[in-house]
Amino acid sequence: MILVGLGAAILTIFAAGFGVTLSIFARTNRFNLVECACLSWLLGSGIISLLLWIGGTFCSGLVLQAVVTIACLALAIFGWREKQKAAARSHFSTPKNLVEWVLATIVAVEAAILFFVAFKHTLGWDGLLNWEIKARYAFFNGGVIPASYYSSAGRAFSHPEYPLGIPFTELWLYLWMGEPNQFWVKIIFPLFYAACAPLLALLVSRLSGKRWVGLLTAALLPFVPSISASPGGIVVGYVDVPLSVFYLAALGYLLLWFKTNNVRFIIVFAACSALLPWIKSEGIILWAVLVLLGLGLSFSKRRVAQFLISIGPGLLVILSWRIYLKLAHLWPHSDFARPSFSLLRENAGRIHDIIGILFAELSETVHWSIFWLLAAVAVVYLIGSRKLEKLVLAAAVVLPVILYTLIYLFSTWPSYSAHMTSSVPRLLLHVMPAGWLAIGLALTQPKDQNRHL
Repeated sequence: MILVGLGAAILTIFAAGFGVTLSIFARTNRFNLVECACLSWLLGSGIISLLLWIGGTFCSGLVLQAVVTIACLALAIFGWREKQKAAARSHFSTPKNLVEWVLATIVAVEAAILFFVAFKHTLGWDGLLNWEIKARYAFFNGGVIPASYYSSAGRAFSHPEYPLGIPFTELWLYLWMGEPNQFWVKIIFPLFYAACAPLLALLVSRLSGKRWVGLLTAALLPFVPSISASPGGIVVGYVDVPLSVFYLAALGYLLLWFKTNNVRFIIVFAACSALLPWIKSEGIILWAVLVLLGLGLSFSKRRVAQFLISIGPGLLVILSWRIYLKLAHLWPHSDFARPSFSLLRENAGRIHDIIGILFAELSETVHWSIFWLLAAVAVVYLIGSRKLEKLVLAAAVVLPVILYTLIYLFSTWPSYSAHMTSSVPRLLLHVMPAGWLAIGLALTQPKDQNRHL
C-alpha cells in the first residue's frame, strides 16, 4: 500500500504539471514529449506545494488532500482539453545517428544509476533537520505546519524561515503513503535529476543548433562529484539540486524567448523563475539576477512590458511568503545580519579570506573535478563573442557566484570562514547546470533554432 500511495502521489504531481505544460504549449502544432515531461515534474512539484500551503490555511487532513487532488486532476483535464481544441500533436525526438544514440543511452543509464545510488544513502543532516522536518511536522498536524513552529526558539535551528517548496512536496508523498517514510521520499531528488539532464540537452540543442552537443553536456553532467554526493547532492535530500534545475530552466527559456520572441517561452520562464524563491531563500538572489539580465534582453528587443509581466508571479511568491512569516511571528533567527554600509565597512577586512576560501573551493577536485575550469573557459569565450545573449549567459554563471561570496561579509557566525566553508559548496551547486549550459554553447557556434527539437 505504501508503494501504491507513492505512485499516486507522483502521478498527481505529474498530472498537475502536465496540465499546465499542455496549456502553455497547446497552441503549437507539435510539442516535445520529453520537454513536457521534464517541465511537468518541475511545475507539478511547485503547484502541489503551493496548493498545500494555501489550502492549509482553510482546511486540513483528508479534506486538504482531497481538495489538492481534485485541483491537480482539474488542471490535467484543462490542459488536455486545450490540447484537443488546438489539435496539437506530441512528438518524441529520437536520436538521428550513432553518436546521438550512444550519448542518449549514456544519459539514460546515468539517470538509472543515480536512482539506485539515491536509495543506498540516508537523508543528510540538512535534508533531515532543515527540510524533511517541516514535512514531518505538517504530516502529524493534518498537512499543516503548526503555528508554534515558526515562533519557537527551540526550533530555530531548523530554519523556519526557509520556504516550503521541497518540504511540502515531501509532505504530499507522506499524505498518500500514510506515513512519513524517509526511505521512499528520497525518490523526489533523482526525479529532479531525471528532469535536469534531458532539459539541459534540449536547451543546449535548441540554443546551439546541434543535438549531439546537448546530449554530450547532459552525459557529462553527473561527472561533477557534487551532483551525486555530499555536500548538497541528490543522495542526501538537500534542496540545492532542485533549485539548480529551476534556475537552469528559467535561464534557458529566457534565452529562447530572446532568440525567438515566442510567448510560450516567456511563460515557462515566468513559472520557473517564480518557484526559485519558493525552493530556497537563496532563490531570491537567483531570481533577482534573472530579472536584471532579463531587463537587459528585453530592452534590446523592446519587449519590456512583456518581461515585466513575467516577473509578477515571482514578486507575488516572495511577498506572500514574507507576509506569512510576519503573521506567524517568526522567531528572529538568521545566519546573516541585515546588510548596511556601516556593517560593510566594518567587515571589509574579511574580503581577502573570503576570496581565498572561494578559490580553494572552486579548485577542489573532490567536489568539482575540472568543472569550474571548463566553466571559466566557456565564460571567457562567451564574453569574447560580444553577443548579448552570450554575455547574459556568462553573467548568469558569474553573478550568483559573486553575490553568494559577498553575503559572507554579513555572516553572524563567530567564525565567518567556518560558515563559508560549510555552506559555499552547496551554493555553487545552484549554478552548476547553468555552467554546463554555458559550456555547451561554447563548444559550437549557434545556429537557427531547429523546430524539430
